[in-house]
Amino acid sequence: MRLSLVIPVHNLEKYIEPLLCSLKYQKYDHDQIEPIFICDCCEDRTHEIIEEYLRPSYKHLTIIDREYHSSGLGRNDGIELATGDYIWLLDGDDWLIDNCSFMKVLEFFESSPESTFVRVNFASNSFRDYNFLYTVWQWIWRADMAKAVKFTSRKYDDDVEWIQNMFKTHGIRMFAQIKDPIYFYNYMREDSVMFLRKLEEASEKV
Repeated sequence: MRLSLVIPVHNLEKYIEPLLCSLKYQKYDHDQIEPIFICDCCEDRTHEIIEEYLRPSYKHLTIIDREYHSSGLGRNDGIELATGDYIWLLDGDDWLIDNCSFMKVLEFFESSPESTFVRVNFASNSFRDYNFLYTVWQWIWRADMAKAVKFTSRKYDDDVEWIQNMFKTHGIRMFAQIKDPIYFYNYMREDSVMFLRKLEEASEKV
């Protein structure tokens, strides 16, 4: 197995289709890709929709239904289950904007066998003044590196904490980057964690 995708989801039946379409139509050999979805307290058709879109073409598809109440704890289990050489943590309401994304990622590692991780470029509808360096979906890691660091159960910024711990644990100061944008960060979903966080912060100031 070349690449494992770890994707936590929570009641995303209205928003997950772009991601599933972007995975379905990737040109890379699907038998070398392992999508792992963690359905955290899903009460809608998210699980069924994932099955409908991806089961016919991804024989290594895994869907976990559990109650975590934390994307970080779900990611921990997904990372532990991953059998790929490399692990990419995606968000369920984002998507890949290039149907050669997997090909570009794995060609990078094949051409740079000394590399153990890489940062991917992205596009976004975000207007936030934010340090995107610490978003998990921007990084693809060799599996043993990702498995060495655990997420916490904190509600916000668990990805920031994890990336910072990855840098610290593995002594990272420099990194390579795939220049072509291959990922789309969808900030504008009104009931996303980040959007709700901004509402909470605004209400606290009133």
